[in-house]
Amino acid sequence: MPQLLFDDFSALPVGPLPVDFTARGEYHYAPPPGDRGQWYDPMCTFGPSAPWQVVEDEGRHVLLHTREEAYRGPGVLVTGEAWTDYSLTVRLAPLRFNGAAGVCFRYRTSRSHYRLVLQDGERLTLLRVDHEEHTVLAEAPLPYSREAPTELAIEVAGSHIRASADGALLLEADDDAFPAGRIALFANIPCFFHRVEATASETVCAAHVQTRDAKERELDALREQYPKPALHRRIDTRGFGAARQIRFGHLAGTERLDILLAQNIKLLPGCDDLATVRCLTALDLDGNLLWQHGEPGTGLDCGLTTCDVPVQIYDIDGDGCDEVLCLKNFKLLILDGRTGAVKAQRPLPLDPRTENHFGRVAGDAIVIANFRGLDRPRDIVVKNRYRQIWAFDDALNLLWTHDFADTMTGHFAQPYDFDGDGHDELYIGYRLLGPDGAVRWHHPWGDHTDEIAIGPFDPARDHVQIALVCGEAGFNLLAPDGTVLHREFLGHAQRLTAARFRDDLPGCQFYVVTYWGHGGIVSLHDCTGRKLFEFEPTSLGTVLNPVNWTGRPVELALLTGNVRQGGMIDGHGRRVVLFPDDGHPDLCCEALDLTGDGRDEVVLWDMDSLWIYTQDRPFEGETVYAPTRYPHYNASNYRAEISLPEEPAR
Repeated sequence: MPQLLFDDFSALPVGPLPVDFTARGEYHYAPPPGDRGQWYDPMCTFGPSAPWQVVEDEGRHVLLHTREEAYRGPGVLVTGEAWTDYSLTVRLAPLRFNGAAGVCFRYRTSRSHYRLVLQDGERLTLLRVDHEEHTVLAEAPLPYSREAPTELAIEVAGSHIRASADGALLLEADDDAFPAGRIALFANIPCFFHRVEATASETVCAAHVQTRDAKERELDALREQYPKPALHRRIDTRGFGAARQIRFGHLAGTERLDILLAQNIKLLPGCDDLATVRCLTALDLDGNLLWQHGEPGTGLDCGLTTCDVPVQIYDIDGDGCDEVLCLKNFKLLILDGRTGAVKAQRPLPLDPRTENHFGRVAGDAIVIANFRGLDRPRDIVVKNRYRQIWAFDDALNLLWTHDFADTMTGHFAQPYDFDGDGHDELYIGYRLLGPDGAVRWHHPWGDHTDEIAIGPFDPARDHVQIALVCGEAGFNLLAPDGTVLHREFLGHAQRLTAARFRDDLPGCQFYVVTYWGHGGIVSLHDCTGRKLFEFEPTSLGTVLNPVNWTGRPVELALLTGNVRQGGMIDGHGRRVVLFPDDGHPDLCCEALDLTGDGRDEVVLWDMDSLWIYTQDRPFEGETVYAPTRYPHYNASNYRAEISLPEEPAR
């Protein structure tokens, strides 16, 4: 039968398959250098050490899975396409008996597939894996050896599954949950994999090629309906560039946005949790240097950190020009947005929780709020990494502090006036605080809140909803009184966006992506939280920012700036806008309106340059869609993005 796939790993160099599953991959596109051939690893098992490596054995290359199952999950290595009916063989030799090793088939994601494994040295097990539900479809005794390889074979035809070991048919089952999918190697123990092969009949192969080509033609036609990215501006940032630590604001007091790049210094080398401002560089949209505060550096370490650099742009004194608020060297500073000169400062509080050994709060993030019920927000929230927050007024006087005791703050807080009295409440972690810092309610959940979205997402409800992604605690929707409206465990839910991605559904939809453990799974949910579909791109660093690309009231979601794996997806998960292969950077990406026509531009950048893309054609229509979003002055790597529908403003 024709081969769909064959790999004996001879084409891969001896050594580890490159990975870098560190926190920078949450929102940076930074694939490690090296050759993984046709395979990709979806498991973010924490740290840069490789769970898979190629070794030479008697003149042949063999793939070795090196780990026992870590708390982040097993080893999974994926290849192939969305095949339907095929035969799959894998030759493997587990080194230990206290776990499982084998193959996944009709693979959709690392949490959704069929799996055939040698288990605990004594049996062969066929499972359906669907997120938290692992269903044994069939099982048979099979004492296998650690001294010699075992050959496993799978045949799938429609809903019928047949499994063999060393040529002997041992298992049969019928299940129609997953009609098609890729393949993957699986192990939660050290194991050698010698080769893998997939074949199908000529009829099936021809049908697959025909279906694949038809989908590609359909997608090509769909892409022609969207404006293509056209380079609008390129700005040189060599010598002062930064990664995701970018802010936009009206530093010169004009309607035009300016750019602020924030470099960091790690107070403990190698520890991102204690990063403070090193240098701030202000630019206009033409790339002209407005001012610098601090001394810039050129290494990646001073431009890239995996936490927030605590800085915001906001007109805190109401003079018509934005100020820059930042935490630097254990001080809260307010800088003149026009010059970078210090206008006001105060020491940060002593650190009563000893979250660091400096004895004073270093600071993790800044949030602007309106606790006092003024005509505009003029209060400042400062938090340490996970344990305590402090609220100050615009004169930098302490209003209140809140200690989280035995729980965690999570990352970036969101202020919102839930009761309509003119005073903001603050949602942070799993609790709602009143304007005085007192707890209104809380949930005793584990892990911590990564991102928060607040808005009227569901038009059938007469109140706003609080949407949360909380790592292992899942994707959650809450009412303002704390009532749980929806809760779903998707893996480690990391990033969240709420926008109008579909015009055939009411309200907003939610895009969610996972990272730690089962990483890179993107799912779309309706306004009630119900999951509509999921898929697993072969890239991480997905930001999912909403993009008002066409000016019409359905938006796209930004993956990354990478030419091959990035671009923008629609509400069906299709990559409908791709970036040109023109040498642009793809470490970081952001979407916002920079030209003033109401549609969004996309900014792609790294430490050395910043490229701005706009549409290659003018808007055609009467009015440009004008959604409501979180304000620029509360920006964060840990901020969920919202884009709420409104009547067109133009």
